[in-house]
Amino acid sequence: MERLGGDKATHSRKRAAKADHSDGFARDVSAVKVGDCLLGYKAVQRRARGGRWNHFRGRMREIEKLIRHRHGDIVPEADDALIYVEVIAGLALVEFGQEFVEVVLGWAARWLPWAGKADVEEIIDERTKVRYSSLSADALGHALHVSYAERCALDIRTIGAFDVPKAKRAKLQKQKRRQRDRSRKEQQRRAAGACPRADYLANSFSQARPWEAFGISRRTWERRGKPVPEAEAISDCGSMPLAA
Repeated sequence: MERLGGDKATHSRKRAAKADHSDGFARDVSAVKVGDCLLGYKAVQRRARGGRWNHFRGRMREIEKLIRHRHGDIVPEADDALIYVEVIAGLALVEFGQEFVEVVLGWAARWLPWAGKADVEEIIDERTKVRYSSLSADALGHALHVSYAERCALDIRTIGAFDVPKAKRAKLQKQKRRQRDRSRKEQQRRAAGACPRADYLANSFSQARPWEAFGISRRTWERRGKPVPEAEAISDCGSMPLAA
């Protein structure tokens, strides 16, 4: 009997550990006890960290970020406003198949509440008539007319830009990364006590040229132990001849 209870607890723990993570949540397994008696295990839901990237949700969130930046809480009524619904419908069709209809209707009700259901269903119907594949980042950028400046300001990564092609964006990103690396290394050198190059050059012997105050060459000056001339001699060293 004790063995049977232990097997049930083990199976209960395994079922809890195999809980679905597709909804963006993770589940911790917690033991259920009464005194010292183990009754079983239960799953405690928590927000998952570092879960699997969902392409549809990621792009949808960036489209919503774009809408908030451009329009606020809702998209105003305009001739080209339904382009947002068309893009979401295409993405949802790829993600959910024929079950995408409710997703698009719910999304449109939130962001375009003024749009009639018939208009949204017409767009949905068009998506089901054609064989549709996921849009590329640049195609989305052209459809939504996203500029490179807007893309950078909003930190958009899954949507391209209509005015800067992908190859050039990659080149610009590489330049930015190099600049960030240089800035970080510069800060690390300053924190370690390194002298800025401008200060180093201003105080270097090559700039001060103290050997000219003695009328000798640099090598002779170094051989004599690098003596330091008086301030008056340094100020007049331009008129003193340089000895061998």
